[in-house]
Amino acid sequence: MKITKKKVILSVLLALTFIGVAWVCYISYNENYYRQFSQYSGKAKIDDYEMIADGAGIIAHWKSMTPEEDQKIKKYGSHLNLNRIRAGEHHILRSNVKLKDNPYYYKERPSKDEYWTLSFYKIEGKKLKEEKEIDLYKIVEDFDSNYIPTELGAIYRSNGSELASLQIRNLKDPSVRKMMFLNLETRKLEQHDHIAINNDGKPLVELYIALDKDQGSLEYLPLEDGSFSIDPKDLSKTQFKKSSKAYQLLEQKDTKVMALNPKNSADQYSRGISVYELFMKKGVNLYHDVTIPAELSKDGQVHTTQTKEEFDQIYDVEKARKVYNEID
Repeated sequence: MKITKKKVILSVLLALTFIGVAWVCYISYNENYYRQFSQYSGKAKIDDYEMIADGAGIIAHWKSMTPEEDQKIKKYGSHLNLNRIRAGEHHILRSNVKLKDNPYYYKERPSKDEYWTLSFYKIEGKKLKEEKEIDLYKIVEDFDSNYIPTELGAIYRSNGSELASLQIRNLKDPSVRKMMFLNLETRKLEQHDHIAINNDGKPLVELYIALDKDQGSLEYLPLEDGSFSIDPKDLSKTQFKKSSKAYQLLEQKDTKVMALNPKNSADQYSRGISVYELFMKKGVNLYHDVTIPAELSKDGQVHTTQTKEEFDQIYDVEKARKVYNEID
């Protein structure tokens, strides 16, 4: 059978048309699919890390486990990706989220394409141990099938256990909410009404520190959640040598620094400062004009300290443990 030039051209045109139509369908499908998800972080794991400040902090590099979907969400979707890392002294959590709406607004359980899980690490000495991923929807459903999770809070400590606060909401009546705590050892939800959910009314150590950007890599002390990243161009303002693993990790994208502190830890100030001062030039004093309230001082008086030695002499750790409900 003789194939004419005209037939060849026609076949090529038909093939190109088919490819073009297929490509348009592919783009359309991706746009329609990925634009559904307003909350997205993808999944990530720690692939390298370095403990710092004698175990009070960690520098960790997070590697995406969903790189292809990350790119598609970035290209086709419209989403909000919030800070989703929580650290205690013995555990690290990262929220992995793919949801079509804010968790507060769901009227039924998410579809099979959606998820809210936690990458979960246990800190043993100065090493990380990766634990099995936690499915928050499954955890809450097992506790009470009428509820769904709405907000993951900080990690707290109570009588030796670390607990992640988790607000849950009734599916039938959104106004009915409960503050629960996920026990990070048992993976079960528990109620702990005695734990301070926030610091309203609680005596706090006051750190009035005006950071000089020329003296360090931090613009502020991240006291709220204890995790931060720095611009690699500011690495010369830290105390890490270029040859160190810490320095090399901080040069990479998707590296996070975490102060390993439960939110209600009695020694959260000294542990936090021991981490933050590594990101300042030597000689910068983060204990300058630190006020210790009477409820947390050894003699029951208000004190303003200027050095770590003064702080340690005056601050009463045992009092703080009771004030912050770290112990009964």
